[in-house]
Amino acid sequence: MRELKRQLEKDNGTIFRYATHENTILRCIHDQLSESDQPDRQELMDWIDTVTTYKEGSHKIIGPRNMEDLLEVVKSFYYHKSMKGSNSIKVVLPAVLNSSKFIQDKYSKPIYGSQIKSCTYSPEEATAWISYEDDGVTVQNPYKHLPPVGNYIEVDDSLIDYDCEDENMTVANGGAALTAYSKLQFSDMVATEALSKALLRYCELDTMSMVFIWEFFNNEIFGR
Repeated sequence: MRELKRQLEKDNGTIFRYATHENTILRCIHDQLSESDQPDRQELMDWIDTVTTYKEGSHKIIGPRNMEDLLEVVKSFYYHKSMKGSNSIKVVLPAVLNSSKFIQDKYSKPIYGSQIKSCTYSPEEATAWISYEDDGVTVQNPYKHLPPVGNYIEVDDSLIDYDCEDENMTVANGGAALTAYSKLQFSDMVATEALSKALLRYCELDTMSMVFIWEFFNNEIFGR
């Protein structure tokens, strides 16, 4: 929480979330801090109040820098036939990527990790998030780019998505990530390093997915 606060206080820009999860987790941490003996607990709790929505009695409190929910933007203003009625970020993301030549042109170049700073991709590992399926037209879901972990650890079926092409195992959904995280406590060192890297890249791509969606709307509205 200290690091999140430090990063987000670097400027006064809008903070995005997708659905209610981030708000819920921050409120849970707020409660944990209230029962802790951390010397800066009140400072952290006060900051959490500024970026979240919560209730005091029957009153709804909206923090002055409350996170903006991209899900609400999607529900109000965007629909693509490939979404088939779903507003899940895992469904919205491919729809956005397949709709935007701007994003396709930008992220088909290996700039992520080099021009765009990454916590898990070094400049030597710079990657292009946009690639195409065999038809050469349909953008491949970026979650298929996540590192395989099947060579390092025995993973339950519930943990993985199977690519029908090669059966590599990837951590590629929220429930899988939570289960994989619990496995880290009982794995050997090689498996731990591989799974940790996979989880960190999964979390980073979840954040990057919101960037893709925001850039799509920004380009559609303002042409930049």
